[in-house]
Amino acid sequence: MNRKLILLNLVLLAIAGWLGWLLHARWLEAEAQERAIFQQAARAKALLPPPPLQPPRVVLSAEYIDVAQKTLFAKDRNPNVVIETPPPKPEPPMPALPFYFGQMTFGDPIVLMSVTSNGEQKSYHTGDKIGPFQLVTFDREKITLEWNGKTVERKLAELAPKEPTPAQQQAAGVRGSTPPPAPTVKALASSPVVDDKQPQIGIDVGGGSGLRACIKGDNSPNGTELNGYRKVVNQGLMGEACFWEKVNK
Repeated sequence: MNRKLILLNLVLLAIAGWLGWLLHARWLEAEAQERAIFQQAARAKALLPPPPLQPPRVVLSAEYIDVAQKTLFAKDRNPNVVIETPPPKPEPPMPALPFYFGQMTFGDPIVLMSVTSNGEQKSYHTGDKIGPFQLVTFDREKITLEWNGKTVERKLAELAPKEPTPAQQQAAGVRGSTPPPAPTVKALASSPVVDDKQPQIGIDVGGGSGLRACIKGDNSPNGTELNGYRKVVNQGLMGEACFWEKVNK
């Protein structure tokens, strides 16, 4: 009985040894096959060209905008630059308007104006300069001027001088004393001139031809003669035309 057990043990031991040898052989074979596969892949990869070199990435300043805007100790690093524009210059005030004394529609229409209320009266045509203003147009009711590219329209009554003329100031200064002798006045009419105001002759408007303008408020009749001049009042299409003409004797 013992001999059978010993024989069986020897057989089992032989089978176990054979299985161990077979397992070791299989392991060596698998390892050799794996090594061959890796070596073949390495040789195939060595034949391929190297991959191209990638250029360095361009650095964009916009990627660092947070660094520029959120820097607590540098306010001048704000990319939003504020350009301060100077305020516009204030427009100069409009100078005083010239004063209106009358107009003549006889022939070429003219208007009598002066830069100051007591200054020299001059005749102006449309387009002439009156101080800083330019005469645009005028009629029997209003006058239009231009200043600094702007149109200024006023009624004639608004431009009439409010202060008394030098002749009226002189008359008021000597009103309490002996009045000066009245000028020689002769009318062509049969009846003498009856008026509470003395006739007055305006400035020369005829360019040396002997014509002078009528003063506003002078109610002397047509044909009145004063200091060598005769008053002429004509009714035209644009209204009444009044002037003084020199009397040739």
